[in-house]
Amino acid sequence: NVAGHRLGTMELESAVSQVPEVAEAAVAARADDQKGNVPDVYVTPRDGAEAFDDMRDKIISAVEKEIGPFARPANVVFVGDLPKTRSGKIMRRILENISNDKNLGDTTTLRDPTVPEQIRDQVQSA
Repeated sequence: NVAGHRLGTMELESAVSQVPEVAEAAVAARADDQKGNVPDVYVTPRDGAEAFDDMRDKIISAVEKEIGPFARPANVVFVGDLPKTRSGKIMRRILENISNDKNLGDTTTLRDPTVPEQIRDQVQSA
């Protein structure tokens, strides 16, 4: 739930994926004192796309247009890769733990176990 609205990650990810420069996206809920939860968006840019403010603005605009201003992402994080299992499933639980500054949990099933720490370092340095 975001600001009292029931909202699924699939809806947000679908809106973000409409931006041509986005190769892949995943959404994680971050706890917020006022809204309950706010969405953090993790984006892998397409090859050749530059991860700058212009792309961030396009992503935010796409979400606001498709869903509404209440769904505006709190953070847009550009990453080289998303944490995935060996079969290619995105581990949103790990992204949610990163967003909420919690322990990563079990990463033994990941295709590349170094990805979550790379993302965490990137989020903490921003």
